[in-house]
Amino acid sequence: MRRTLLTLLGAVAAFGVLTASYATAELPEQAPSAITTGTTDLR
Repeated sequence: MRRTLLTLLGAVAAFGVLTASYATAELPEQAPSAITTGTTDLR
């Protein structure tokens, strides 16, 4: 029982670390071309 709880706790901790590292990662800027080039007139 203790091993199961420790395994689940470790899995949750690993998931939390992966989620935090993904959330704080500096992703390359790949915005849609309509936004970056200004080809769409939203008015």
